[in-house]
Amino acid sequence: MSIWSMERLEDICLKITDGAHNSPPTVQDSGYLMASVKDMTQFGFNLNTCRNISKEDYENLIRQGCQPEINDVLIAKDGNSCLETVLVQRIFQPIVLLSSVAILRPDTSKVLPDYLALYLSEKDNIRNMKETLVSGSAIPRVILKAFREYRIPLPPIEIQEKIVSIMGAINRKIELALLMNETLEEMGYELYKHYFIKFEPFMDWEFIDSESGLIPSIWKEVEIGKVVKVLGGGTPKTSMGEFWENGTINWFSPTDLTSQKSLFITKSAKKITQLGLEKSSAKLFPPYSIMMTSRATIGEISINREESCTNQGFITLIPNDKFSIYQLYYWLKTSMEQILSISNGSTFKEVSKTNFKKLLILEAVGIEEFTNKCTNIFNQIESNLIEIQQLMETKEYLLPRLLSGDIELSEVEELIK
Repeated sequence: MSIWSMERLEDICLKITDGAHNSPPTVQDSGYLMASVKDMTQFGFNLNTCRNISKEDYENLIRQGCQPEINDVLIAKDGNSCLETVLVQRIFQPIVLLSSVAILRPDTSKVLPDYLALYLSEKDNIRNMKETLVSGSAIPRVILKAFREYRIPLPPIEIQEKIVSIMGAINRKIELALLMNETLEEMGYELYKHYFIKFEPFMDWEFIDSESGLIPSIWKEVEIGKVVKVLGGGTPKTSMGEFWENGTINWFSPTDLTSQKSLFITKSAKKITQLGLEKSSAKLFPPYSIMMTSRATIGEISINREESCTNQGFITLIPNDKFSIYQLYYWLKTSMEQILSISNGSTFKEVSKTNFKKLLILEAVGIEEFTNKCTNIFNQIESNLIEIQQLMETKEYLLPRLLSGDIELSEVEELIK
């Protein structure tokens, strides 16, 4: 391991602060953006979930130093996402932050912003920070003083530059594949609209009235529960070790989908045993079924790549010869408003299987071209996701070794080329 000096964050940053401690009232229709830890994503902030505040309140928070700048390193100070890190690379709209987000402004003569963000986001380092910095059992929290006193190993700038370059090359490939998948999924959606909403390939056909409006005369509108197998899920008793220990069966919870946000999903965070499956209401379903979260967070959708089951917070659809995975996926996407309208519950909203099965779907003919084109699109998306996973694994392998100096930089640079 290289011997690098251990430096306090306070000594290598020009500023360590946080956002506003008093939250101004929200302006409902429009205004200036104010973000909290809940709005953070791995790429920055979800601008759609940020609150709107008045110009006066916004300008007041600017004067208090609550506005992030390009090259700031932002860290979640509290909540379930505590210690998640984001490097501000671009600012699309003016925005201010609440106190749940710490702002680290690196002194670039001492530490590169990209290097600091890489170090603070590495898994082993996060684990160490959780053990040494986080307090609070109900709500995890880090105070600013703890950030200021925290020490990190600091290699010379030229070494930092090489580490950043290597990880940047991997990140660019990941971002490119993610962007390609967004485009591909949008292409699939346009195809679905072309066939199932605008009916453009069938304009020469006769049309008939249906509950959804005019549809091709030889199509039918049917209840989803009568033409597609609809499954729920279940949870084996958590007190029974034999239901969980050394489990090999994927058992998805909504958190798996909300954390990964991926069209295809391979592994669940928790797995159950065959006995756990048999002794619960969980249902095993084949690869390439469609899972939709149906409780609390409703409408997250993913396709499993391996045989799986879920907890009770899901509705799962099993495609068949008449209803392809592609039609079902985009039907769910375009029917989400209706699906949400049939949810009920006082503690949290839930879509029951009984109500879901009554939803109407089109039983179509003459859609072979749609199916063939979507097959190619989804195959490419899945291939890209496999590549992304491999790149992520490479990144997880290299990053701690690069940060500790346990690997020869020249060898890694040649490998990346």
